[in-house]
Amino acid sequence: MHNIRRKLLSQNFLHSHKLITHLVGRSSIGKNDLVVEIGPGKGSITEQLLEHAGHVIAVELDAQWYRYLQEKFRIVNNLTLYQADFLTHSLPVLPYKVFANIPFAIEGKIIRKLIESPNPPLDSYLVVMGELAYRLSAQHRENMFSVMHKPWFDFSIAYRFRPQDFTPIPSVHPVLFRFTMKSSPLLPWEERKQYREFVQKAFADGQPVRNNLRKLYPVQHIDEVLQQLSLNRKIRPSYLHVVQWAVLYKKLNRIY
Repeated sequence: MHNIRRKLLSQNFLHSHKLITHLVGRSSIGKNDLVVEIGPGKGSITEQLLEHAGHVIAVELDAQWYRYLQEKFRIVNNLTLYQADFLTHSLPVLPYKVFANIPFAIEGKIIRKLIESPNPPLDSYLVVMGELAYRLSAQHRENMFSVMHKPWFDFSIAYRFRPQDFTPIPSVHPVLFRFTMKSSPLLPWEERKQYREFVQKAFADGQPVRNNLRKLYPVQHIDEVLQQLSLNRKIRPSYLHVVQWAVLYKKLNRIY
């Protein structure tokens, strides 16, 4: 079972020291930062993080890589190394950032764990499949995930890799996906759960927003707010910008 799991969670490692140096160097990571790395493997990224960050927490599931890292960094003072499954491992209670090349098989689970945590990272850089990053960042049209989280986070693609940048060469086109906590969020942090439930209802059944929200609010109140926002009554969820979503949520909850 362990060997099967190890195969499923195998990674495609970046092999260019120059590229890793460039990516970590242009990140927001500095000497005052605590940084979490997920699945450090050979420790190529870890080396650069140790040079740029104040302290690095590296979480490695594989026992062989863990022992290798213990030996490689045995005289390093600003590294805490854990052999653990990141999906069940506790996140720091102090402010922290994340930089990691993660297994594609669990990239969605890792992103959700970080972004839905009570203490999410201030800034994150994750090597993920391009398809997932484009969907989550929703650069052209919003989706339920982006609408749920963009009041508090900014999503972007920080770098587009070539498949040849990795060993073994992946069959997908990876990117460096970045999400950063907004310095001025659109909604209060403590309203995350209530807002997510609001968005889930508004996206239900593929119907216009007005139809879906009628289950929560009187239709005359919905129409009033849509008119204030100059939105068509037949507008569908993905056609609202995240700012409009935040205003719609605030206005409807203020009225009703």
